[in-house]
Amino acid sequence: MKIDGLLWRLTMTFLLLQPLAASADDDQDMGMARVLNIEEPWVENALYVSSSRDNNSSAGHAWDLGLEWDAELGEDLGTEIDAPVVLATQPIGRAPAVLAPLAAGLKYVPIHWGDGDSENAGVIGAEIEGGWWATPQPANFPGVGSSVTEQVLIGLRRGTYWIQGQYGITQRVSADARTGWSANTSVGHRLSEDWVVHLELDLNRTSVDAFGHTAAGMVLTPQVGWQITPRWQMVLGESLSRIEGQASLETATSVLFEYSFVKDKDDPI
Repeated sequence: MKIDGLLWRLTMTFLLLQPLAASADDDQDMGMARVLNIEEPWVENALYVSSSRDNNSSAGHAWDLGLEWDAELGEDLGTEIDAPVVLATQPIGRAPAVLAPLAAGLKYVPIHWGDGDSENAGVIGAEIEGGWWATPQPANFPGVGSSVTEQVLIGLRRGTYWIQGQYGITQRVSADARTGWSANTSVGHRLSEDWVVHLELDLNRTSVDAFGHTAAGMVLTPQVGWQITPRWQMVLGESLSRIEGQASLETATSVLFEYSFVKDKDDPI
């Protein structure tokens, strides 16, 4: 399977469609910025490219690379598609690798106030997202499978400080997925026009312990965001995680690039 060629063709196709998507309204981020592992509570037209790699050399390093496509359907309604997403272990090409579940979501954001220039702003919404996995590999990727997630999304800002959250329930559809809750919260601060910092705490009951059982998990991720241009943003973070029943702590490095399709076509790309 030529994964690199597929990712390249899909990415270039989406970028070539940019003039059509740019006719939509500006992003409704209320002066906030995207967090690594928390869905943005606003609706928008954007493309995300993300990658994460753990630092556990004894296990061969788990690695993922994924695309997320967001689109506005209206002021309060939006969609999200996560595909293709590659899950792999290193060495690449000789260790297990697979395309992750195809996921699609519908987001409804009925409550929002303020804007990027106001002192206070906020947005509250909900999302339902379903994922389907055509090629399950529970032995190589435990806990991954077909599932449905319902979640509440919030973003509240005062001045240059904000809090974002994602709280929901995941229900398994296939035997490989796990049913459980998640509660992810981040506090952020804008240092300047171009730089932001976040501290994100993710809690869940959908992790898998060393015996293959469903367990609670915790991930703490300090991260920094750079607004490269009005359309491009990069977020880089280093995570510290622990799963219930395991004494050791794991670390991982993650990076996310966002390309926003905004109304003003004169903005630098």
